[in-house]
Amino acid sequence: MLKHDMWRPSAICLAIGTVLAAAGPVSVSAQGMVLEEVVVTARKRAESLQETPLAVTALDATALREAGVRNLADLNTLAPNIDVVEANGSAPLASVYIRGVGQRNTGENIDSGVGIYIDDVYLGRPDGALLDLNDIQSVQVLRGPQGTLFGKNTTGGALVFTTNRPVGEFEGSIGTRIGNFGRRDLDFVLNLPLSESVWTRFSGVVRKRDGQIENLFDGKDYMDEDRQSLIWQTRWAASEDLTIDLNVNWAETDQRMRPMKCLNVDGVIGWQAQLFNTLAIIPSTGKTLGDFCDEAAAAGGGDPRKVVSDLGGEYKAKNRGASLVAEWAVNDDLMLKSVSGWRYTEASQNDELDHTAIPFLHRTNTVHPEGGAGETDQYSQELQLIGSAADDRLQYVTGLYWFREESEGRQSISFLGPFDPAIANLFFLNVSADTQQAENDAFAAYAQLEWEFSPQWRTTLGVRYTEETRELAITDFEIDTSTLDANGGPVTPLGGGLFVVQRPGFEYNPAFGFDVAGERQRKVSNSDITPMASIQYLIEGNTWIDQGSLYLTYSEGFLSGGLSESPTGELERFEPEEVESWEFGFKLDLLDRRLRLNGAFFYTDYTNRQLTTLVINPEVQSPSPATINAAESVIKGFELESTWLATDNLVIGFNATITDGDIKEFMDEQITIADTSVPAVPGCVRANLTILQVDSCPNDRSSENLPRLAEQTYLLSAQYNWETAYGVITPRIQASWKFDLEFCFDALSCTTGLWNEDKQYELSARVGWVSPDERWSGSLFGTNLTDEEYLNGGTALVESSGIGGFAVAPPRMYGMELEYRF
Repeated sequence: MLKHDMWRPSAICLAIGTVLAAAGPVSVSAQGMVLEEVVVTARKRAESLQETPLAVTALDATALREAGVRNLADLNTLAPNIDVVEANGSAPLASVYIRGVGQRNTGENIDSGVGIYIDDVYLGRPDGALLDLNDIQSVQVLRGPQGTLFGKNTTGGALVFTTNRPVGEFEGSIGTRIGNFGRRDLDFVLNLPLSESVWTRFSGVVRKRDGQIENLFDGKDYMDEDRQSLIWQTRWAASEDLTIDLNVNWAETDQRMRPMKCLNVDGVIGWQAQLFNTLAIIPSTGKTLGDFCDEAAAAGGGDPRKVVSDLGGEYKAKNRGASLVAEWAVNDDLMLKSVSGWRYTEASQNDELDHTAIPFLHRTNTVHPEGGAGETDQYSQELQLIGSAADDRLQYVTGLYWFREESEGRQSISFLGPFDPAIANLFFLNVSADTQQAENDAFAAYAQLEWEFSPQWRTTLGVRYTEETRELAITDFEIDTSTLDANGGPVTPLGGGLFVVQRPGFEYNPAFGFDVAGERQRKVSNSDITPMASIQYLIEGNTWIDQGSLYLTYSEGFLSGGLSESPTGELERFEPEEVESWEFGFKLDLLDRRLRLNGAFFYTDYTNRQLTTLVINPEVQSPSPATINAAESVIKGFELESTWLATDNLVIGFNATITDGDIKEFMDEQITIADTSVPAVPGCVRANLTILQVDSCPNDRSSENLPRLAEQTYLLSAQYNWETAYGVITPRIQASWKFDLEFCFDALSCTTGLWNEDKQYELSARVGWVSPDERWSGSLFGTNLTDEEYLNGGTALVESSGIGGFAVAPPRMYGMELEYRF
């Protein structure tokens, strides 16, 4: 029979408190000279990691602290097959890929294939989701499709964050961190029992750091940190069987963007660069866009962390959230759980897309007075029944999930110019502007059960039904020409961004107005049934293996389709992403439980993988993003996590992945400058842009690498626990390698290979200390100790502009931490 107290929240929290890293951060200790048992809750119940038929990495608070994990981005090297960077493009927001699955597009019209959950609540938007970790009980990284145990379906994996809940004792902590680049952080926790059954807990974070990218255009430092967050939790133990948790949270971010180093692709003349070089750039400056890119590339002696950007840019986000979780132990074998959630997100950003000192291509929410921040409200309700039967041989979870998301207000304005050409009475300004409103509704029902049909054999069956509806409305705007001249003079449009103006006396008005040019709206619905099945064999102790398990899992995933943000015309539909995945895994404890080897072989077949491409906006001859489907792609590989208790005090960790991602079928469109001496090739569409003509032709991109999927990754760490009269001193060193990562965007940038990083290498070290009474703790730390400049992002618009931007890893950073617990 399932023990009654195991289903009480306090008991589950105690169980999670023993979660330890199977590899990566090696927060393990000797208990009778063996590795501790790892307890996870990835399947909605506390169970041993070694008996969980799932590829999951679990890190508790101690493991996170000892590995120096203070932010979601710090997980980048710790878990196999995860890629997390501190920015998506230029914006410092959450960009997470697991097993090569994530999402470049952060708009409200699409979801990521990786779900982020905090205290059971799904975070729908990446803005503000670059979580700072304070008062965290555990982080679990789940790899592969997740659907039969989670409210929101995801095709790549999930990150599950669990905070420490209030307890019935007075306790707290206060800590600080200082370091180079003006690092100054503050963390605090305060737990207060209000009565015998009501407890409350406050925690807060302040993260501040100066920018580590110098913009030589304005002399300012960019990619700084300025974030604050607060969490207030209240727990009411209404009875022995009923517990209610209220979580209210707030966060704000106000940071400068990540400007990039410009890269000029030799031998490539982009159609857009050719057009606007002729119309405006050369007449105004005497130089081409490529010339400006070369100057930006050479600036600062070619140092990739010294850039030239006329826009620079800023990023702002506000988050508010609340959740109410009720857990009722109906009887010894059954628990009913309700999770109600609300989250508000407001975000704005300015994107520099040409990475030069010339105002060629900007995209902004805030520079222009009529720009507006995007606002999103999400609401969710989940009900779960978790229980057991047949003397605990049957374990089951079933649930209903409802989700609604409403987004509005984000006005996106893309600028080309302004330029004042050396042509009498002409002025050039090319602008594309729109606002988007989106409504997303989702409903799901899921169930999963596990049957232990013998002491060694278990089988798990699950099924999920998902139904999602997405509605997108776009309002397009055009320049109100009567407002372009600050002195009120006449301005006559000629098309293509050229205007005839009254000279002398013309003065450009950067606060020009807009007129509504048109509205587009459409709604689509998708539904699917996705099953899973797993069989597991538990290994009894023998000569070679102390304990462990083998499992084989088949699962399907579903990511709803939607409406592309294509610039003009009818809103085009992209299809749902469907996944079939096979995984064979092993979890073994060897050498008298001093060596732990956990691994998995996986094969994942994607139909209609959702990817982002560029299309031409025919109204303003500008590239615009659009979401399309790659008909077929396959990702397969091997993952290994290992921990070795080499001596009673020395723990060595080693992770490795070998992965192969193939795009089997991906048809896109490519825009090139037309050879007007011959007719357009059959199947291509020729467009006359006045100064030149371009052809839009089908382009087979099936041979490309998948973005953000490393072919090989390795992590090697060593940690020693040294007990002294002054406390426990824990030195730790860690090295990670990632090989062959692709950051290209359009087809031509992928062909060049310039946005492919051969190797990412990072060395970090840390010396931790905990006082004998465990009230004081501190550390000295350093990251990227060898100051590597490996590629970790980019914006490559090579086909349109002939240039692109790239970003490198943050430089060497170091500092110290100190915390007091009471």
